[in-house]
Amino acid sequence: MKRVLFVINSIGYGGAERALVNLLSKPAFYSEFDVHVALLDDEPIVRALPDNITLHQLESKRGLVRSFINLMRLQRECKPDLCVSFLVRANVVNAALKLTSKNRKVVLCERMHLSSHLDGQFKNMKRFLAGILPKLTYRLADAVIGVSTGVTSDLVENFSVPATKATTIFNPYNISQIEKHSKMEPEFELPSSFVISTGRLTPSKNVKGLIDAYLASNESAPLCILGEGEQKEEIENYILLKNAKQKVLLLGYAENPFAIVSKAKYYVSASLNEGFPNALVEAMVLGLPVIMTNCPSGPAEILNENPQYTSDKLTEAKHGLLAPLNNTSELTRAFNLYSEERIRANFAEKARKRAEDFSIEAIANEYWQFLRQTLLQH
Repeated sequence: MKRVLFVINSIGYGGAERALVNLLSKPAFYSEFDVHVALLDDEPIVRALPDNITLHQLESKRGLVRSFINLMRLQRECKPDLCVSFLVRANVVNAALKLTSKNRKVVLCERMHLSSHLDGQFKNMKRFLAGILPKLTYRLADAVIGVSTGVTSDLVENFSVPATKATTIFNPYNISQIEKHSKMEPEFELPSSFVISTGRLTPSKNVKGLIDAYLASNESAPLCILGEGEQKEEIENYILLKNAKQKVLLLGYAENPFAIVSKAKYYVSASLNEGFPNALVEAMVLGLPVIMTNCPSGPAEILNENPQYTSDKLTEAKHGLLAPLNNTSELTRAFNLYSEERIRANFAEKARKRAEDFSIEAIANEYWQFLRQTLLQH
């Protein structure tokens, strides 16, 4: 029996963690494998793994060198035939350890548009240095999976991943579980009608830009923002500055966001960069009409089935509204367009149908087929 080792920093609330858990949630797809999961950091596990998985929790304390040493020891101990990693630190370490064993296959799963992410995190020399390790190591892997076409193209064009090693597989979504959780009682008292946005309160989510566009629109329902983050106090002050305390509501963190999102009129995001926007697809699963900025990467591929699509105007795409990046007036137009119930109903139906393309059954099967093929390569 072939042994597959999955490696990730931890199993927290993030999208990569959810994607891994979803990938492993259907044991029938990988019954011929002995599957192990290595968590690089000794942190709380907030998502349950199936009972058939062997779990290894390491103590790397978020350090790169410790992660390298701990994973090397584990690989020597459990001798995986294939090692699959998620997130940058795990990917860098997994790829570098390819040098210690030619027989072990290595697959990296990149969830972010790495260039945009690093551009937002670092400047000048720090930005240059932050990109060096992925550029030196990712190309050592046998295969690299990007979560969207934009992510994959970025890895090839900017991080020296050979095009022959790169492929795109979308995130899997557990549609039945999302629908089940959406029927539960919401954790918060909600307005009778509201618009929803979800995500961490960080600069990359452009929450202040979202608030500006909303306040300039004719939308009468309050804008509810679900999530926590480093900008919370700054955004609270911004709402006060705009005299919008009754119109813009920061709900905070929700253990079950689906029970809240499902009650909204529609979903909106003004994000500046994504890998593959999970919250967008989850809102579509729940049958919400959606508005999303056409940021790198994922929104154009999800909503217009065209990863290269660009426009400096608001677009009524195939499955939702695509607003140009950093354009408050066009995002305001999107809010105004959704004031018409007929338009919302039309896009709600299209969104729900498109979400089925990302079902766990379809995507998990594609993942495991790809991993089987990688194991067979010589």
